[in-house]
Amino acid sequence: MKAIEIYHAGGPEQLKMIDKPVPRIKPGWTLIKIKAFGLNHAEIYTRQGQSYPDVKFPRVIGIEAVGEIFKTNNSDFQVGQRIMTLMGNFGRHFDGSYEEYALVPDSQIYPLNLDRSWEELAAIPETGYTAIGAIKASKVSEKSSVLVRGATSTVGTAATMIMKTIGAKVTATTRKPEHVQFLKDVGADTVIIDKDGKLQTSQKFDAIIDFVGIKVLYDTLSHLNPGGIQTIVGGLGEDKWTVDNFDPFAIPSGSYLTNFSSDPVNKDWLNELIEIIKQNDIHFPIAHTFKLDEIVQAHQLMESGKAVGKMIVTE
Repeated sequence: MKAIEIYHAGGPEQLKMIDKPVPRIKPGWTLIKIKAFGLNHAEIYTRQGQSYPDVKFPRVIGIEAVGEIFKTNNSDFQVGQRIMTLMGNFGRHFDGSYEEYALVPDSQIYPLNLDRSWEELAAIPETGYTAIGAIKASKVSEKSSVLVRGATSTVGTAATMIMKTIGAKVTATTRKPEHVQFLKDVGADTVIIDKDGKLQTSQKFDAIIDFVGIKVLYDTLSHLNPGGIQTIVGGLGEDKWTVDNFDPFAIPSGSYLTNFSSDPVNKDWLNELIEIIKQNDIHFPIAHTFKLDEIVQAHQLMESGKAVGKMIVTE
């Protein structure tokens, strides 16, 4: 089978196409035929040897995939069944999605009961789950005013779309005025420009879902209502994940600063996500679709930050 393997940390050119044997199933593990997968910035960091020092090369990376059950000893699965998998050290401690077939722990395989193309399905797992998890962590309700900082990120866009189905009032941010209409089209009630790390508003919000992260932390906190919740989900364009000399009194009195990580996966939230997508006919934007042998070009585009929407790789 075809696979993309990394032997040394570095740039996109380290992603090497190889031929390797199809894995054999073993107790507690199922072989899936990968049909498509989404690309994630976390895979850039893994490829570069950053953030996940416990990843050993050579490795097939990729933290999510959609596909079909190919071989299994688990009676809960059926050959040909549509499934998705994400996180749980997929593509880090064991080989991930950048290959035609993957051996995955049974506990990390989730039914995908949704009638969509493989490209559309591949835009859902990590993006959709992180979005709904951040919404849960921020305790968003239909009465909430919510700021999505870094809303043109794939997860920021997904969170905006999902929150509109809840009825929340959503304000999105972007550094680029040309993205304002895109954000309104996906459901933002208002769009605020982020200029040099400062939001061009004095408005405050009940909840803030933050995809920009540490480099704008103090500015973001200044827009949180008393009693509100700010959830840090990512760090767009940042390699730094900690704050030097953090002042806890920067958090508005009675408010909360927290984070959301998509690992481990809450199956109930994942099932709720699929139902929301079904009932509201949500389609997450797709920026570009590539083939497996175009993975270097795909990483180059992802690293450039010029794509708006999920980048997908198909078989």
